[in-house]
Amino acid sequence: MNVRFTRKLLLCVFAVLLACALGVYLVPAQFAGDKGEAPPRRLMTISPDDIDRIDALPGAIVLMGGTFIDPIGEEFVRLAGGSDARLVIIPTAYGPTEEEGEDQFYELWNRWKPASIEILHTRDRDTANNPDFSAPLRRATGVWLTGGKQVRLMEIYEGTLVHQELHNVVQRGGVLGGNCAGAMALGELMIVKGKEPVITRRGFGIVPRLIADSHFLERNRIERLRGLIEEHPDHFGIGIDSKTAVILEKGLLRVIGKSYVVTLVPVGTVQVDSWAPGDEIEFKSLFEP
Repeated sequence: MNVRFTRKLLLCVFAVLLACALGVYLVPAQFAGDKGEAPPRRLMTISPDDIDRIDALPGAIVLMGGTFIDPIGEEFVRLAGGSDARLVIIPTAYGPTEEEGEDQFYELWNRWKPASIEILHTRDRDTANNPDFSAPLRRATGVWLTGGKQVRLMEIYEGTLVHQELHNVVQRGGVLGGNCAGAMALGELMIVKGKEPVITRRGFGIVPRLIADSHFLERNRIERLRGLIEEHPDHFGIGIDSKTAVILEKGLLRVIGKSYVVTLVPVGTVQVDSWAPGDEIEFKSLFEP
C-alpha cells in the first residue's frame, strides 16, 4: 500500500476517534446529509434586549475558572484603576476565614499596589443588610469574590444590600470579578452541584442570562453546561478553565491566562466555540447564526 495514502488514512481515523472522545458534535450543516440539509433547528429564545443589556454593561466583568494566577490579578487591578483602585475582597465562599485569618487576602492583592483593600465578610444576613456593613462597596472601584462554595454567597447575600451594591459597582463603571465559586455566582443561573442531576439556583444576575462554569476542561464539564443550555435556551454559557479568565468589557470578550474559554450559545442548536488566550470576540457576534 502506498505509504503516503496509509499515513493520510491513519490521520483521518485518529481525527475521528479524537472527536468522538471529546464529544465534539459540531458538524457543519453542509455535511449533515446527502443533500446538505441541516437537522431541525430549535429557535434561540434569549432575547435581543438581554443581549443588548449585556453588551452595554457600563463596567467590566472578570471570570476566572479556578486556580489564581498573577497576570489575571494584575489585569483586574488595572481595570479597577491601578494605583487608584479601591478594592473590596469578599471571601465568604472560601469558608474558614475566621480561623485562617484575612492576612492572606491582603498579601495577595497588595502585590499590585492598589490604593486600598477592604475585606467584606459575614455569615449573618442581617449584617449583610446593614448599610454600614455594605459601605465599602459604595466606595469600591473593584470587587473580587473568592473561590470556595458558591452556595454560601447566595445564602448570605442574595436579596440583601450587599447584593444591590454589587450591581451598583458595575453600573457606575467599576469592575466585578471572581474565581471558581465567585465567578459562577455572578451569572443569572448558578450551578450548585455538578453530578447527575445537576442542581442549580439563582445567582447574583450581574451578567443577565449567564451560566458560568469553572475548571471547565480539566474536569470535563462540557456536557453538563451543554445540557443546562439545552434545558434553559434563554441563557448562554461560558466555561472557563483553570488559570484562565474571560473579561467582558465594552462589548468585547477577552481571554487571558494559560488555557481556554468555551462559549455555549443557543443559536438554533447549542453552538460551542473555544477561545485561546489573546482572543478578542465581539460579544454580539456570538449570537449570530
